[in-house]
Amino acid sequence: MLALERAEIQTARRELELLADRDRIARDLHDHVIQRLFAVGLAMESTLGLVKTPSINDRLSDHVDQVYEVIQEIRTAIFDLQTGPDDGSQLRTVLHQVITDLTADSPIKTTVRMSGPLDTIGPRFAQHLEAAVRESVSNAVRHSRATTLMITICADDDVVVDVTDDGIGMPVTVGRSGLHNLRARAQTVGGSCTVESPDEGGTRFIWSAPLS
Repeated sequence: MLALERAEIQTARRELELLADRDRIARDLHDHVIQRLFAVGLAMESTLGLVKTPSINDRLSDHVDQVYEVIQEIRTAIFDLQTGPDDGSQLRTVLHQVITDLTADSPIKTTVRMSGPLDTIGPRFAQHLEAAVRESVSNAVRHSRATTLMITICADDDVVVDVTDDGIGMPVTVGRSGLHNLRARAQTVGGSCTVESPDEGGTRFIWSAPLS
């Protein structure tokens, strides 16, 4: 009996040490790696305005997009480190935090509406959904020059992410790899991903997939 208790204590201690290590790695990634990458991305965006050669401008724009894609991937990794597959964190809370992080330094007036049983969605589907929110909101903040941003996420028979801005529309120079990845994610779970240009202007991003 005593040996069993000691084994349980040792197991609990190892689990605590593992959680502490994961927490430290997540903090380091956020406080150092992401901040430095974000600064590089901003510097490259500033340089874009000084480049007069179209081919070089296009290549530099693609590199900027790749930097921001790496940032999003690291943020997803941080979330995985902090929560773990069985953490049980509420998806609604996670998505609110994602949106807050992406729009905190932006002048865009952002409205968020969520409905339906989002917190019952399984972890694998939740990862696809979070990626859709990250990519669509990030694109709006970085490229749209919008004054308002409406984000609607609802769960019923389907889960639908609808991100609509009143900006200048999708620029030609925006890298398409992020959108391609989200279309692939949607297809993986039997859904779809579209980008529309409403008659009244702006951009509307819709990602949807069936829950069943």
